[in-house]
Amino acid sequence: MANGSAHRGVACLVAWLVACAPPTSPSSNAAPVEPATPSSPAAPVEPATPTSPVEPATPAAAATPVEPAAPATPVRADETPPPGFTPIPASRKGAFPGVAFTEVRAFAFDLHVDERSVCGMPLDADGTPCETVEGPGVVLTEAQTKTLLAMLSSKSTFGSGSSCFLPHHGFVFYDAAGTPVAELSLCFMCAMMVALPSLPKMKPVQGTDTYGLNEKSTARLRALCHELGLPMCDAKNPAEFSGTAR
Repeated sequence: MANGSAHRGVACLVAWLVACAPPTSPSSNAAPVEPATPSSPAAPVEPATPTSPVEPATPAAAATPVEPAAPATPVRADETPPPGFTPIPASRKGAFPGVAFTEVRAFAFDLHVDERSVCGMPLDADGTPCETVEGPGVVLTEAQTKTLLAMLSSKSTFGSGSSCFLPHHGFVFYDAAGTPVAELSLCFMCAMMVALPSLPKMKPVQGTDTYGLNEKSTARLRALCHELGLPMCDAKNPAEFSGTAR
């Protein structure tokens, strides 16, 4: 009985030691487990930028219309004597101009010459336009041509004139081929005229080849100048023509 009690005592002691022993420490070699780092919140997604509207293509500019070429004028830029031209004689038989013609043109010249004339006549001796002539000139109508010829054949057209001669206007007569056959040069300031060929039965101012115009005929020729649209028809003083020849 004593042994049985002893065994039960030992068993109780062992049970007590097991139950009351301190808990076993965890192994020092095991690395502590770090708590997981929370992941950063995802950046918000920016909404896509809307694409710019496509501008409509600019329509191509319309082509500039091509201006038609200006018709060639009878005034020869190359200063080549007209085909078939022969020097205009100082005189011819019969009424001025003494030969057949088909056209008369009026010209202005020396418009930038206020002293001694550069061009005394519309044409040079070889039949080409004098250097300051303003081309292409103005064609006279049939009625204007008749008026001019009637004045040239009437003694009542002419008068004493003056001693000066600074022409700025003139007329050229052309035949059917466009060749000059006669010419006139006028100075409204001095009321004087030169004709090539000369005017039959009309007397030039003594010692010159110029014809004096009376006041009435000068006014009529000025009126014709205006009708034709020529410049400087009313000039009365050389100072109105400024500068020098171009």
